[in-house]
Amino acid sequence: MREVVAFLGLGANIGDRERAIRTAVERLGVTPGIRVLRVSSLRETELVGDGPPQGMFLNGACSIATSLPASALLSVCKALELAAGRTLPAPRNHPRALDVDLLLFGEEHIDTKELTVPHPRLFERAFVLEPLRELGVSEQALSDLRPMPAPRLVTTTREFQAICSTWIEGGCLTGLVPTMGALHAGHGSLFECARKECDRVAATIFVNPKQFGPKEDLAAYPRDLPGDLRLCAKSGVDVVFAPSPAEMYAPGFASNIDVGAEGETMEGATRPGHFRGVSTVVARLFAIARPHRAYFGQKDAQQVAVLRRLVRDLGFPLRLVECPTVREADGLAMSSRNVYLDAKDRAAAPVIHRALRAAQQAFAGGLRDRDALVQVATAVLAGEPRATIDYLELRSEGDLLPLPIGPVAGGRMLAAVRFSGGRTVRLLDNMSVVASFENSGS
Repeated sequence: MREVVAFLGLGANIGDRERAIRTAVERLGVTPGIRVLRVSSLRETELVGDGPPQGMFLNGACSIATSLPASALLSVCKALELAAGRTLPAPRNHPRALDVDLLLFGEEHIDTKELTVPHPRLFERAFVLEPLRELGVSEQALSDLRPMPAPRLVTTTREFQAICSTWIEGGCLTGLVPTMGALHAGHGSLFECARKECDRVAATIFVNPKQFGPKEDLAAYPRDLPGDLRLCAKSGVDVVFAPSPAEMYAPGFASNIDVGAEGETMEGATRPGHFRGVSTVVARLFAIARPHRAYFGQKDAQQVAVLRRLVRDLGFPLRLVECPTVREADGLAMSSRNVYLDAKDRAAAPVIHRALRAAQQAFAGGLRDRDALVQVATAVLAGEPRATIDYLELRSEGDLLPLPIGPVAGGRMLAAVRFSGGRTVRLLDNMSVVASFENSGS
C-alpha cells in the first residue's frame, strides 16, 4: 500500500519521562505498517492552557512513514498511551505518563469526531512547531496546512453540503442554527446550546425573500455579516453558510411547502405566505446539511410549532431543539428588529413583557378563564399609548391551537405589538402562563 509521511507529537510529565517517550518510539518502529524516519530532540516545557498544578513536560516529535489509514494510526497512538499507564479517556491538560498526538498526516485535512488533522492546537504550541521544523517541515508547508480561522465562511450549497457530509461520515453529531443574520445575544444562546450538545455546529445566515410579503421590509432588513461572524466565532460555530438568494433558489425553483393549522392564524393570517417561505427554506437547509439537531428560539413560538409539524410530516431524521427566549435587562425579548425602535419606542417596548407576566401572575393567583387572562394582558398593553396590538391570544402549548372558551389548565400567551414612533416596528413575544412567575424573565 502507498505510504504516507505522518508526524507525531510526543510528551510526558509523570515518572521517567524520557524512557516513556523512547519506549513509545521503539514500539512504533516494530508496529506493522509503520517505519520511524526521524526523532527530534526533546525539550522541557510548562503546561500550555488551563489545568491542575503539575510537573514540567518533556516534549518532542517524530516522523514516520505509514501504510495505515489515519484512523488506524490513531488507534496505535492510543494503545501506546495505555501501555505507558495512561488512563483513557483522559481529562484535557491533566498530567500524563505519555501523550502521542497525530499532528500531520501527509497533506490531508481530516475532520471527524475522533480525529482532526492538522492537530487543532498545533499552531498554538511552540513545543510542537519547533520539533516539526527540526524534522524538516518547512514554513511554507506549515503555512499551507494552517486551518482557516473559525468559523469558516462558505457561500455555495455544494461546499456547505460537502463539509456537513464530511462531519456525518466522520461520526460527528451535527447541529444546525438557521438565522437571518443581524445576530445578537439571543442567537448566541442558540449557538452555545448547540456547541454543548454537538460535535460540530453550523450556522446559516440568509435573509429569505420567500418569507417577506410585497409590502414588508426585505430590503431594509438589517445586515451585518462581519459582526455576525464575530459573534459566531465567540460562540464556537464551526461553519457559517451565507448564500445568495440565487444560490438558494436557482432559476426555475418551483417547490414550496404549505403548512397546516399551526401556521394559519396569528402570524399566518397577518403575513400570508410567511410560513410557506419559512418552511420551504428550512426544509431546503435540512436537506443540504442533514443535521442531527436544529436549534430555534422560543421567542418565535409559532414558527417552532410550524417547523415541528414540518419535521413530523416530512420525516426529517433530526431533533428540533427549542431554546429559551433571551431578554434585555428590562424584559424586552431580543430581536434583530429592536434596532429599528426609536428612543421612546424602545422605552415603551418592555410593556409586552409586563403584559405577559401580568397574565402569568394572574394565573398563579387562581384566574383560569381564557378570556379573562387575555384581558389582564390587554389592559397592561392598553396603558401604553405607543403600543398597538396586532393580536394577543392564549393558545395550547406545543401546537398553539386555539383553546376553548372557559377555564384552562394552562397555555401560552402570544403577542404581536406594533410601535410606530420613528418607523413601524412589529415585535413578537410569548410566555407560558404556567411557568413560575420568578423564572418568567428568562
